[in-house]
Amino acid sequence: MKAYYFANKTCRTCKGLWPKVEKLMKENKIELEYIDVEEKPEISGQMLVFSVPTLVFIDEDNKEINRFYRNFGMQEIQAFIDRYLSIMNS
Repeated sequence: MKAYYFANKTCRTCKGLWPKVEKLMKENKIELEYIDVEEKPEISGQMLVFSVPTLVFIDEDNKEINRFYRNFGMQEIQAFIDRYLSIMNS
């Protein structure tokens, strides 16, 4: 599983969430990539990202498995990760 964090430089929420998301992904050993929507609009368009912050999870087959956008917290992300990993490990 891999995660993409879409943000921009002027978004205060994006700036505040980034360290928390980064820490959570490290703790769960999930590869994470930061994408600035203003610097890479083509990637944002391809992934249908229309608001920031957006966190998109991709599986091993490069298919989207979940997406969190605008208002989300670390607890709901961790709950998703736990559910996904329990399914994959069973």
